[in-house]
Amino acid sequence: MSRNDSSDDVVGLVTVGVLIVFGGTIIWLMKTFDVPWDVAIDTLPGLLTWVIAAAAWCFINLKMDTGFTRWGIPAAMAFLIPAFSPILKYSAGVRETGGLMFNDMVSWYGTGWGLTLLFFGVFAVFFAIIYWLNQRF
Repeated sequence: MSRNDSSDDVVGLVTVGVLIVFGGTIIWLMKTFDVPWDVAIDTLPGLLTWVIAAAAWCFINLKMDTGFTRWGIPAAMAFLIPAFSPILKYSAGVRETGGLMFNDMVSWYGTGWGLTLLFFGVFAVFFAIIYWLNQRF
């Protein structure tokens, strides 16, 4: 067995591991939020981007010991809204059929302004909680 065969095995194992994680996440999204396959697949990139960004933020702040970790929590929670926007739109009633979008009976949280309102609302509420906790303790 040469060294090249060993690296090919590692690449294969990593690929299989990544596919299992992606598949498991898609199945979790489908079961948890009761959405179809295509909505779960549309949600996956935003969710994985959020997980990577949140983990990087925590790692950097813990390594630098700046104390900014608690101030990143409102941003992290607010950015869950764009990550889960395909699921929010689906549950609000937005349906695309054959390239046409039907918005007849869409709830407010499925529209663009509703998602924006949710984003800034979550952001403001979490900053208010942190401000209140800093004043209190």
